[in-house]
Amino acid sequence: MAAHPSLWYRDKDSLRIGGVARYTIEYTRLDPTIKRIYFRLKNIEKSSIRAIHLLSGPFILYCHVVPCNYNPRKPFHPENVQKNTEVVFENQIKPNQAFNVSLLLNSNSLKGKDDKGYDIFQWEIEIVSQIVITKKTEVVYDFMIGDDLHFMKKLGQSIIQQTLTSLGTKIDMNEGTKPTIVDKAIDEIHNDSHKIYNTQLKVSKLTTDDIWSNEPKDPKKPVHLVIVTHGIFSNLTADMLYIKDQLELRVKENILVRGYRYNAGRTERGVKKLGTNVANYITDLIENSLYQYDKISFIGHSLGGVVQLYAIKYILMTKGPDYFERMRIKPVNFIGMASPFLGILNEMNFLISWVLDMGTLGKTGRDLTLLKRLPAWSDISIGESKKRDSFKPVLETLPEDPLQKFLAQFEQLVVYANAMNDGIVPLRTSALLYLDYEALGDVSELKKSKHMHVHPELEEADHKIQVNRSRDTVLEVPEEANQMVQDIQDAAKSTDNSQSTESSETMGKNHVISKYKEFLNLNFLEHNSNNHKPKLTKRQRKYKNFSVRGTDYNVFNDVLPEDHSFQSEETNSTQDSQTIVVPPRASAIESAINTLICPIPSNEFLINPELRQHVIFHDKYYQFNKSSQEEGNLNKHLKVEWFASVLLRYHSKWKLEKQKQIADKYHNACGWRKVLVNLPPDAHNNIVVRRRFANGYGWGVVDHLCDLFRVSENKL
Repeated sequence: MAAHPSLWYRDKDSLRIGGVARYTIEYTRLDPTIKRIYFRLKNIEKSSIRAIHLLSGPFILYCHVVPCNYNPRKPFHPENVQKNTEVVFENQIKPNQAFNVSLLLNSNSLKGKDDKGYDIFQWEIEIVSQIVITKKTEVVYDFMIGDDLHFMKKLGQSIIQQTLTSLGTKIDMNEGTKPTIVDKAIDEIHNDSHKIYNTQLKVSKLTTDDIWSNEPKDPKKPVHLVIVTHGIFSNLTADMLYIKDQLELRVKENILVRGYRYNAGRTERGVKKLGTNVANYITDLIENSLYQYDKISFIGHSLGGVVQLYAIKYILMTKGPDYFERMRIKPVNFIGMASPFLGILNEMNFLISWVLDMGTLGKTGRDLTLLKRLPAWSDISIGESKKRDSFKPVLETLPEDPLQKFLAQFEQLVVYANAMNDGIVPLRTSALLYLDYEALGDVSELKKSKHMHVHPELEEADHKIQVNRSRDTVLEVPEEANQMVQDIQDAAKSTDNSQSTESSETMGKNHVISKYKEFLNLNFLEHNSNNHKPKLTKRQRKYKNFSVRGTDYNVFNDVLPEDHSFQSEETNSTQDSQTIVVPPRASAIESAINTLICPIPSNEFLINPELRQHVIFHDKYYQFNKSSQEEGNLNKHLKVEWFASVLLRYHSKWKLEKQKQIADKYHNACGWRKVLVNLPPDAHNNIVVRRRFANGYGWGVVDHLCDLFRVSENKL
């Protein structure tokens, strides 16, 4: 027994970058008059270490406490929500700060009864390191459970601190004073670690290695391997843990979630180095595993999406383009979550781009700004035909073969993109540029809206994803211009036959005009108040004059209205037309501030699912059909011209052109499912739920992701 009966359990431990400690607490109550016990967690790093935390930290802890009967998908009813919400978390436990929680013994924490009829109560407590910079430092904590919070506080005040600043120096806090009963208790137990002093208490502790070395549900059956990869200034084991937990909980398939953890703290080394590390890890996992893998999926957050693509390409180049086929492994899902597939050259302002170019983030910063690769000794042996390509930006050559052909083998290619509040990886680069902006409308209005009603069914527990996706070609110019003109003329004749008054004829004319504008894509061109004519593509100039029923029209003199909008073929010409608004660039500075000072979910959000906002507002397949190489090149050229006309008012042409070239490679013969989400700041971390409760706004995104696997599971 402990020297003091009020301390039931104690564990002193430390966590490095990506470190997680998961405790399961069980208490068997013999005395029914006991209504609560106490948990105390203290960050025992010295306060003075805060001054240097930016260089080697931050030395901060995250912690949450959850009773066993809490289910985030069902209403939760605390006994007294004003006094104790029972589901509690703290995102920033700083050095020399403590986190105290009352563990109530009630129906919410009641697990069941033992064989003698005594009540058993249970909680899960998780502690996560917030260190992001270095792999060498650690944050030390003191974990206690007992029935006397005052005593545990007294015990914590006198703890021996062995931290980076104290360098292990032993400090006698009671020198020159007469020992008290509490001091004697401290002397006896201050060095104890992972000690249980009360037989009514059971504590199970899982370390980071324990959590990430689990087995699949049935090790003897074929396994679906899921590779997850973290982003810059991030780590696998802590930051991708929520996705791992949810996949294992919700997907019935025999999956195994794994990832390469040793890129953490080294994400400035460039996409090639990071991707090569991941590639070697994957092949070693496949070739030296005790399990039989028959399927593989990839999930990458932020930089992790790009790193995974390079890892796949590296495997195909070194092991052969048929490597996965030879290993009898079928590619199922490739999922990017807020990933900078097109780089950030066209998204960040000049100052930030210049800082990255100068090497603030090392080679990774240069990769993201699409700078040409610096030469190396290995380039000397490269053949003359390939030497030129070897110096191109890595993101520019990444989607080329053999990767391009392999991407077409995946059952699902999916990107999740933040429409707003993500200045780290904004919408256009994470959504591969091409979007149906007409359907999206003005996404900047999302900041003002509280609920998304476009696809409320996506937030239902058992919604069927397949009903929300369309494989129709999006944003393609019709293949035959003459046929389109004939269709317009036929529509005009049909309209003319049904009209009798001068007013009706005018409406019919407007219908023809709107159809022709739709054909030429003029509805997306800028036309300012000074009546400056927009720049036409070669094809638009060719068809700018057209004739209907013997009447000649000019596309500018007769067609383009002042409101720069059009009627779609699905709407009546009498309805108000819709103006297309391209989303504004996100602010990297605002995003950085939101990362440090971001809103956290309210108590109502945690305990009442009905009050949670719908986060997904666009879920659609984008697929560009090309029946021949010639038509494919023509369509690609037209798409480039189309987007230039829309977006050049925001960016310089050469930057946009570079991103369009990369986007075209990704869309060549590949259909992408694009899921846009509306999350509050910090959206970049919320989308992946970096911390289970602090980033809880992203729960709906991860639920949607798990459903993707369930759909693939049903198809196979």
